[in-house]
Amino acid sequence: MNKFTQALPWSQSIELPDHHQWKHTNQHALLEWKIKARPYNTTVANSMFIFLFLFTTILFGWMGEIFNPNSSKSIAIGIPFYILTMAAIYGTTHQKTKFAYRLTETGIEVCEWKAPGKGWIITLKWLTAIAAIAVLFIVALDPSTFWIALAGPGGIGLLYLGLANSSKFQEMHTEYHHRTHEWARYKKISIHSSRPVIGLHFDYFNTHFQAMDKGTLFLFCKKQQLAAALREINRKRPDLQPINESFDIY
Repeated sequence: MNKFTQALPWSQSIELPDHHQWKHTNQHALLEWKIKARPYNTTVANSMFIFLFLFTTILFGWMGEIFNPNSSKSIAIGIPFYILTMAAIYGTTHQKTKFAYRLTETGIEVCEWKAPGKGWIITLKWLTAIAAIAVLFIVALDPSTFWIALAGPGGIGLLYLGLANSSKFQEMHTEYHHRTHEWARYKKISIHSSRPVIGLHFDYFNTHFQAMDKGTLFLFCKKQQLAAALREINRKRPDLQPINESFDIY
């Protein structure tokens, strides 16, 4: 069972992009870690998911009659579409970005990137197979529904093939950033009140407004990593006392 869970897409270890190179490779890493995180307001995203979940469930249950025990055809066709819709909504409201952090004597390096996840493509593939079986079941009960039944699973299959092989789709959902900050740059250290996120605040020149502005470097970590990260940061910047507070994550 343990080997099965480790083989799941979301359990795989994070691999750095092939073109990534740390700037200070000649320096010993004080601390380094990799993590998948949601770099946005998760409370708003979770609320949106709950609202859309209820709306979609009511819509499919009422108009699609997928919860009507007397409508086997609607159940066979509607449930795969319902699962696919919920998977798409979840993938939209719960998107994650990959981060890799490296703390050295000079400062902090961050590698941040996004790439199309394979998990939902695999889900779509399995839904296509399940829906194809549903076609055979429905046609066996009523041959007149052949074209209606074929349109649903056929559409899912075409969508799967299109997304899986579309280079434009993959480019649109691919992002890469590499940032290097020196320790002396930070003016304030914050610990998020409800998430294991460290905010390192600094000033920078905003070229768009042609004026000085305030920025934040977010260090996403697991709860058990928070203390170790703070210990190394405090060692390099003992003049800054971490403050527990809520701040915007973006």
